[in-house]
Amino acid sequence: MALDKAVDSAQLNADLTAVADAIRTKGGTSAQFAFPDGFVSAVQAIEGAPDLQIVVTTSAGATVTATKGNKTVSGTADASGNCTLIVDEVGTWTVTAATAGTTETADVVVGVNNVDLSIVDPVFGNNSWAAIIKACREKQVPNTWDVGDRCNMTINNKTYAIDIIGKNHDDYADGSGKAPLTFQMHECYATEYKMNNSDSNTGGWADCLLRTTGGFKTIKSKMPAEVVAAMKEVVKKTAADGYDSTINTTKDTMFLLSEIEVQGTRTHSNAGEGTQYEYYKTAANRVKNDTTWWLRSPRARSSTCFCGTRFDGTAEWYVASETNGVAAAWCF
Repeated sequence: MALDKAVDSAQLNADLTAVADAIRTKGGTSAQFAFPDGFVSAVQAIEGAPDLQIVVTTSAGATVTATKGNKTVSGTADASGNCTLIVDEVGTWTVTAATAGTTETADVVVGVNNVDLSIVDPVFGNNSWAAIIKACREKQVPNTWDVGDRCNMTINNKTYAIDIIGKNHDDYADGSGKAPLTFQMHECYATEYKMNNSDSNTGGWADCLLRTTGGFKTIKSKMPAEVVAAMKEVVKKTAADGYDSTINTTKDTMFLLSEIEVQGTRTHSNAGEGTQYEYYKTAANRVKNDTTWWLRSPRARSSTCFCGTRFDGTAEWYVASETNGVAAAWCF
């Protein structure tokens, strides 16, 4: 062993001498070759290669495992659903996130990789809004999510149930097809709002205060930021005003329903404002916390009123400057 070390040392010296001779020849000098000051410390300061990591986004508390051959690395997602796994080898790792009843898996080619393994629970109400948004955006909504299912959302420090009121009902404004789900507040928002400051439905839904700078602006400011950011424009049809039955098309990220979308028939509104949502085919669903609530339909043959829904769920109309309940609807 000592002989081997001596040979290695001699070879190293010979190699270094050869390098030094080449440098002296190239530079036309016979000066003694020496390393500059600080060379050793500079080499020692060179950082090693960074850790190879897989950053996983999933459900809080999920068990996350990365496997490659006979190697396995595991961790648990934190309260925000994030888990970082440190692996020791490049290549393809199979990453799995699992909760008590659901598993999601993806293959990852490792350098530094971010993996979204949001777990979609077959029970709608068990899901985070991030998982619901992802399922809608990817049009991979589970068949077990159905009209009438609800999931809670905190708005302005108050818990609201949010219903699925329709499936494949609304058209995306960008022409990309149907929104898989339409959502609406099960009960009205805690604050009541007016449709306009004056007793007028001129400009209809498109120009009303509630839609432009009034109630909706306030409600959105209190909702979870990820929900508001994910809302996607859909096409809604509404009569121009009470005396103009021309149908205007608006692009809305948040909207009120029309009379026919709730009642299935027209009592006070003009024709052409959509079709009834599946949820409202059950008359009992038209009642919201025993209060009156606004619809976007201008009252036909009136210049002062919009349609609404009575506390008992039947069709009604109200002067535009009155305050009534607001049950906002939207799609992702």
